[in-house]
Amino acid sequence: MIVPHCGGAVPVLADRINEFMSLFLPSQQPPTLDAVQQLRGLYYDMAGTAFPRQVPALLKLVDPDRLLFGSDYCWTPSPLADAHIAAIDAAEPPAEGTTWRSLTTANAKRLFQSTP
Repeated sequence: MIVPHCGGAVPVLADRINEFMSLFLPSQQPPTLDAVQQLRGLYYDMAGTAFPRQVPALLKLVDPDRLLFGSDYCWTPSPLADAHIAAIDAAEPPAEGTTWRSLTTANAKRLFQSTP
């Protein structure tokens, strides 16, 4: 599953979701994965205003290999989509020797690789 817009408020609320999940689920039937672990297994696109705050907050929840590029075009007008892309390009690289473009491209190729 790919969650749009860096997960919105989900990265900030993940621990609260986890607490309420453990509070309201019967203790005799605990889930195999808690809410934070389940959220870490999803993919997230970087549509919208990903920088300066959304992606750094999201990276406290998931590893960079779970991030994909998203522009939200055609609902986001071209000039604003261009500004979002410029912000991504100007952001600190996710790791040594890579860029956000190369990282999200590699992640998408891995996720969407076709099987014979």
